[in-house]
Amino acid sequence: MGIAFIRPLAEIKSDPVIAALPKADLHIHQEWSPRLDRVLARREGRTSYNWRHLAEQLITETPPGMPRLRYLASVFPVARDADAESENFIARIEDLLDEAAADGAILVEVRFGNEAVLRPDFMGLFREAERRVQKRYPHIRAEAIFTFLLGRFDRDRLEQLLQASILAADQGLAGIDFLYEPYDTEADWTTAYHIAERAAAVGLGITAHAGEFSTANIAAALRVPGLTRIGHATQAVRDPRLLELLATSGVTVECSLSCNVVLGAVASYTEHPVRQLVESGIAIALCTDDPVQICTTIGREYTVAHALGFSPAELLAVTRNAIEVAFTSPERRNELLTLSQWDDADSAGMETQSSTLSS
Repeated sequence: MGIAFIRPLAEIKSDPVIAALPKADLHIHQEWSPRLDRVLARREGRTSYNWRHLAEQLITETPPGMPRLRYLASVFPVARDADAESENFIARIEDLLDEAAADGAILVEVRFGNEAVLRPDFMGLFREAERRVQKRYPHIRAEAIFTFLLGRFDRDRLEQLLQASILAADQGLAGIDFLYEPYDTEADWTTAYHIAERAAAVGLGITAHAGEFSTANIAAALRVPGLTRIGHATQAVRDPRLLELLATSGVTVECSLSCNVVLGAVASYTEHPVRQLVESGIAIALCTDDPVQICTTIGREYTVAHALGFSPAELLAVTRNAIEVAFTSPERRNELLTLSQWDDADSAGMETQSSTLSS
């Protein structure tokens, strides 16, 4: 199947080889309201919110870039107070991990924003959701990341969130993420640098959102202490200097193909720079970002990449790179690398089988 036949929201049939690949998703947001709406809808016997319809409207009626992102972020089918119940919190994380594991994910890093890290027993509730899913999918491993929404909170609140993150690190919080508001214009990253220094000192991994809709903030993000990954960086290919800077930095780019297309960071899958990033010597991970709202899954993202020309062996390498740069323990990393190990004969067999199925 050629990529030209894949519409942004199309349902795509994956060949069995791609479906069977172990996968890792390092950039997936909690989507608390969409997820909880899905959970409550099942409990109440009703239909959950129609995100596909909203996404179609975004593509046809809303200008690409920040207008689409703002619109998407303004819809809450479930009120915040419903999420205060511990069982609801656990259930929505369980839903997220279940969906990923069913699609072949062996590692998922979930991003929590706003003030989630202040929630009592935040990590305990997260681990309970992971344990429940592991009863059905024993190989799945999950980690939690807290996103600092810089520009939304004052200094005192940011300090409180940082202290909570440092405390949560002892309880298993894996890393932190930075996202500046506004997102598509140059920002002063001084606050991020200070937070990152203190977070990295206690062993937290560091990633950041930058460069999805404009070249703004890519260079600044790459100067964050301890940074090993960057979310999106889609527009880096527009500036040879930035592309070279990204390549020499050694960071991994978290690529979210469908999200970038639906939100208008790129016009189509064929215009996505994922292949150009790889050919420039930049390591990538394939991610879903906001899968409920964008109507995708990690399996679908791997299938799209396959349609773009990535072979099964290349996609397996993408998974293994994601595991290498994941914010997880050495023990878990070794377990996951073992689960994603294929020898040369396996890889050759995958290539042959995939070529036969595609012909």
